[in-house]
Amino acid sequence: MCTGTSPFTTDASAGAAAPTAAATMGKQNGSTSKATNGSSSSSSSSRSSSADGGEGRMIGGTPTAVREVLQSINQPQSLSTNLANLNSKSSPAGGAGGGVGGITGLLALLSTHADDGIASSTVQQRRAVYGTNYTPSAPRKSFFQLFVDTFDDATVQILMAAAVVSLAIGIYDDPATGYIEGVAILTAVFIVAIVTAINDYEKERQFESLSEENDNVDALVVRDGVSKQISIRDIVIGDVVCIEAGDQIPCDGVLLSCDGLEIDESALTGEPIDVEKDLTRDPFVLSGCTASAGAATYVAIAVGR
Repeated sequence: MCTGTSPFTTDASAGAAAPTAAATMGKQNGSTSKATNGSSSSSSSSRSSSADGGEGRMIGGTPTAVREVLQSINQPQSLSTNLANLNSKSSPAGGAGGGVGGITGLLALLSTHADDGIASSTVQQRRAVYGTNYTPSAPRKSFFQLFVDTFDDATVQILMAAAVVSLAIGIYDDPATGYIEGVAILTAVFIVAIVTAINDYEKERQFESLSEENDNVDALVVRDGVSKQISIRDIVIGDVVCIEAGDQIPCDGVLLSCDGLEIDESALTGEPIDVEKDLTRDPFVLSGCTASAGAATYVAIAVGR
């Protein structure tokens, strides 16, 4: 388990610690007591500021700073740059990002552990600050939009033009009953349009439901030192994810361990050849790819698609 202090400790536990420390130090000399009280006041002020700001702090800085660091090791199509930033101990070119300090530094930054994973008590805060591993699909078209789209068909347009011509000629030749043929054609066109729109609407609804079910699969993660199956949508930054041959990569991450891992990245790069991963030359895994061989564990550094 992690021995360091987690940046995701609750205000209740922090608040309980300060009075205890103050009471203990109060038994010592006056100057020490004053120093303790000053420290306690500073800690209380810091907690109040954090509560007012609405954002917690992770080891290494604010959520904004952490995002910048994670982005510096997750740039698209930039393996050499990402690897250099991961192993660097100082920000590249004086920038805000980078300076991770290797796998050890990354785990410390995310307050996680290679064997024990994150603490379950921090999941909600991580999700609130860094987002969920889910991107809503584009809203489907309304029934009215589908109804209007049916009139883009050339056959329907020809029938409507014929109905208008028939209606005009019929009324001109026989004002009493000449409109019947044109109205009949228009009625048939509208019936066809309505039926087509209904069918298309039902198809889109069923397809959306099927896509939701296909995307909502389970993944194996480690939390509190215990392996558990959770929905890929519940994965958060810092989670230790376990994958093996045949699994789809649920989110971007950096390898912690691997055993002959090969990744099919054709969905992103178009290359049909599987990419061999290791901890030194290429420890990065990308969401949407598939593990074609081997097994590995990795820490999640980006969620959502």
